[in-house]
Parts: sequence; C-alpha cells; structure tokens
Amino acid sequence: MQTTSNTDTDNTPRHGVIPRMFGVALIFIGALDAMLSWRAGNAIENFYIFLIAAGLFFLVIGQIRSNSSKDQNSSNLQV
Repeated sequence: MQTTSNTDTDNTPRHGVIPRMFGVALIFIGALDAMLSWRAGNAIENFYIFLIAAGLFFLVIGQIRSNSSKDQNSSNLQV
C-alpha cells in the first residue's frame, strides 16, 4: 500500500540557489586574487574589489529570493 505525505514542500524548487552560488564563487575568486596580488607586492586593483562587490550583490539577491519563496510557501500552507 502506498502512503502519501501531507507536505509538498519537498518537491518545490529552491529559489535563489544559483545566484547565491554564483555570488559565493565571485567573492572567493575576488578575495583569492586580491590576496595573491597583495602577497606578490602589487597594488590591489579595482577589478578585484568589483568582483567581491558583484559577489555580494548576487549573494544578497539570492537570499532575498530564497526568503520570498519561503514566505509564499508558508502562506500557501496556511490557506
């Protein structure tokens, strides 16, 4: 006999995961490049700062999308 669960939240897509992962990758690359440039004795270029800022932007956008999808799911369950 098959049993069904009452929660359909397991099958819903997780919003905001891709922008968050892209943001973390940009932050990691920008920080790593900045540290390697600093270690080599070169000045930190603005491009590395831009990479970190762009990574923070995508991370925040992904987090906002994730929180908004959770709010929508909880409001659908309460109805």
